[in-house]
Amino acid sequence: MPHSLDQILPSLEALGLWSYWIIGLASMLEAFFVTGVFVPGTLVVDAGGALVQQGVLDFFDLAWFVAVGSILGGELGFWAGVWARRGINTRWHPEKSPRYQQAERLFRRHGGLALVLGRFLGPVSGLVPFAAAVAGMERRRFVMWNIASGFPYALGHVAFGYFLGDVITRIGPIATRLAVFAAAVLVVLAVLWWLVIRIERMLPFVLSILRSIMQAVATNSDVAAWARRHPSLAGFIAHRFDPSRPSGLTATLLGAAIVYVLVIWIGSALDVLMAEPIVQADTRLANLIHAFWSPWLLRIAAHVTALGDWRVVASLMLAALALLWLRRRPDLMLGLVTSVAGNVVTVALLKRAFERPRPELAWFVETSGSFPSGHAAISVAFYGWLAFVAWRLRLIGPIMAGLLAATLAFVIGLSRLYLIEHYLTDVLNGWLVGALWLLIGVALAQWWRETRGASEAAAGRSLRIAAPGFAVLLGLFAGWQIVAYDKARNIVVPRAADETVTDIAALFASGKAPNTTESIIGTPLEPVNVIVLARDAAALQAAMSRAGWTRTEKPTLGTLARAGWALMTRLEDDTAPVTPYFWHGLPNDLAFQKPTPDKTVRKRHHVRLWRTRFVTPDGLRLFVGAASFDDGLDWQLLHHIDPNVDAERDTLITDLEKTGAVATREMLQLSPARLGRSVAGDPWFTDGHAAVVTLR
Repeated sequence: MPHSLDQILPSLEALGLWSYWIIGLASMLEAFFVTGVFVPGTLVVDAGGALVQQGVLDFFDLAWFVAVGSILGGELGFWAGVWARRGINTRWHPEKSPRYQQAERLFRRHGGLALVLGRFLGPVSGLVPFAAAVAGMERRRFVMWNIASGFPYALGHVAFGYFLGDVITRIGPIATRLAVFAAAVLVVLAVLWWLVIRIERMLPFVLSILRSIMQAVATNSDVAAWARRHPSLAGFIAHRFDPSRPSGLTATLLGAAIVYVLVIWIGSALDVLMAEPIVQADTRLANLIHAFWSPWLLRIAAHVTALGDWRVVASLMLAALALLWLRRRPDLMLGLVTSVAGNVVTVALLKRAFERPRPELAWFVETSGSFPSGHAAISVAFYGWLAFVAWRLRLIGPIMAGLLAATLAFVIGLSRLYLIEHYLTDVLNGWLVGALWLLIGVALAQWWRETRGASEAAAGRSLRIAAPGFAVLLGLFAGWQIVAYDKARNIVVPRAADETVTDIAALFASGKAPNTTESIIGTPLEPVNVIVLARDAAALQAAMSRAGWTRTEKPTLGTLARAGWALMTRLEDDTAPVTPYFWHGLPNDLAFQKPTPDKTVRKRHHVRLWRTRFVTPDGLRLFVGAASFDDGLDWQLLHHIDPNVDAERDTLITDLEKTGAVATREMLQLSPARLGRSVAGDPWFTDGHAAVVTLR
């Protein structure tokens, strides 16, 4: 992941004890086959296990919540099977569903043990309790096996998530930030595609079962008696679930989806207004993404973000309307116009209402507000609609339509994040706004088609010639806009104005200067134990060079490959890169190392340094640093550090003093004596002091 789980998912950490309930609820919803179609509960549980590894959650407390949630989900599936068995009719054929067949075979072969095995079989897990009920499994026997199945699932997946978190932490030192970023993008895309494919394959079966359950409920004697006592309410409910009427089942499902998305949107907007940890995570993530910038990725992101430019969207929209007019589909034209127009107006009003400033590190100059992201919103409202139209016209299948819509929305939103034109919450909220208007457009198009039908009139000859040509010209214009896309840029990355400090101890006590460093995934690492006051970076580098310390190269694929070869072959590499650490959300500006008599990369002295905005009245700038000593390898792969980081601090200062470069030296108490772990999980300890040296 491009950031720590407790920052990418700040709501879990911010909710405290409620995060256990949320993860437990996710496990319950996936264990119930109806909601399990679209709720990736196992992924949420695995993420919870990673949070356990980060120290955010407790292992056994989380396991209890997950176990209870999965047991309750199994109960829901069993009772759904009981009701479906009562409502079985000639229209329901479960044997046509491969997933149900797999669940039934598993139950026939293993009996109650199938409930335990099925927990670990993804989409099949929610169908095993259902199959057990349909097969007539005794209620008491089901309860025992259901309880027995919940705890292995909980312990196994929480432990697996913990292992993943540990692997991510340990992989960090040997991966470039670009590689981690690319891996995170691929993981998110894989999850999106998995979710779309899963919904498409399971949804027909789930709807078939729900129809059987509804029929069983409708023919139940108690329900019939209740309907006779409350005819108006019963008629209203029956109308809402009538699939043969335009205002029936379709309108009910679309209305429920619209309300669901609207509620989530309101929650996300309130988070931006009221949840300070989430706002801080936005800024931190923007600073982290800036460390992943590379010229060629910026160019790619600029071309991708052009897909959301108003000129491109307007051109493609007019082309789509021309082709739909040619196909005589006023229902789809109405839905398209409604979705795009409603989305544009809503985004404009929200930007004006929130007036959130754009990120300072933005690549392009933008004048509108940051919240929500208009590009992210239109990526769903417009491109999602185009995918829907392609499916309704039978140009592509439902899986392809879903994958195209999800992928386009994701990459456009990602481009806004990579260019730092928006914060993460801006993009997430934009997706929700776009989804809301996409659903409204679908509902309106469905209403038009069911009430007025499809037009049978054929298009005239002139229209059949003009419309495709007009669409092609508009498509070429949109393509040219994407290829030639460029805007005014923030060429100079703004830095905060220098601040004069007279009391360094007070500076750290105020919290403006953190006393610890962090890893690429956000975990606390080694303490700040060196503070150098120098005229500039060149003066600092000259002093370090005279002390026998060599500046390391920045981590790239080439330098890391060379360092890896040096590690394996025990060769010398005086400029091998060090793992990037972060201080105040920013990667280290400088790093130096000093070889040992061993003269290999396996054992070396090293220090990371950050150029701060703080200067003394004499014009000396503060460089904060974290020094530690690599004394070997873990697993013959990752550097192991000496636990006494204070000793490395003293070594560095002694080397500088020997050259006569140090004018003054003092020890400053930045924190109490404490323990911690390195990025590779190695323990360290410190007395909490930092050496403050002033260079001549």
